Amino acid sequence: MKKYILILFVLISSIGFSQTKKGLLTQHWKLDKVESFGQEYAPDENQINDYLNFTADGKFIGSIEGNWVEGSWSAKDEKISISVNKVLSKTKINWAKVKVLEKDKFALEYQNGDLITAILLFVPKK
Repeated sequence: MKKYILILFVLISSIGFSQTKKGLLTQHWKLDKVESFGQEYAPDENQINDYLNFTADGKFIGSIEGNWVEGSWSAKDEKISISVNKVLSKTKINWAKVKVLEKDKFALEYQNGDLITAILLFVPKK
């Protein structure tokens, strides 16, 4: 009996303390680096204040390339999908996808209106 209680306790603990992708994403992220054409750069003066803020209701707001952006996101089977609202956003983004999502790192690959693809590397805002 004690063995089963111990196993149950371990299972409940691991479920309770493990973070899902949805839980990891739902926070305020600030831009740390930009990767373009295989090179990593510090954000330029138009990007220095860029951020993304993901909320639990499946929406996000932020700044990319120094311009307002907003949209929605969803998580299914630990896969994150991001849709930019092209009407309300000032930055033209053709597509975006999550490359990396960890506790202390979030990488978003996207293509802007000039058909340039880049990866934005974010860190949690403290």
